[in-house]
Amino acid sequence: MTLLEFLDRMGERRANRPARPVRDIRQFIGFAFLAGYYWMAWQFANRAVPAANLDLIRDAMLTLGPPVGLIVGAMFRADARDDQATANTAEAFRTIRAAQEASATVTIDNKADNPVPVAPADEVKR
Repeated sequence: MTLLEFLDRMGERRANRPARPVRDIRQFIGFAFLAGYYWMAWQFANRAVPAANLDLIRDAMLTLGPPVGLIVGAMFRADARDDQATANTAEAFRTIRAAQEASATVTIDNKADNPVPVAPADEVKR
């Protein structure tokens, strides 16, 4: 294979390869916040902090701790499991709606000789 053939095939491979997932700017911002938080904690652990600033530093770390936890949770959540849970919930709601529509002749007074049909939820007027 010559260099020109290789380059021609490289262009074809680039055109046929699957697209990379687009990264969201929120991931970059979250990672920067996370890295800054741990850099700040490392700096405070390795340097002598004036006694007058200890309360301020403690308050800053306690205030920024929960958002860091939320960022970590958002960055590393399992998207496939979330999508499957959403699909399962949608299927359950479709099943419930189908069951409600199938039982449109439910009786109100439970008398076998005088059934009163009940309209499905979409046909009920307020």
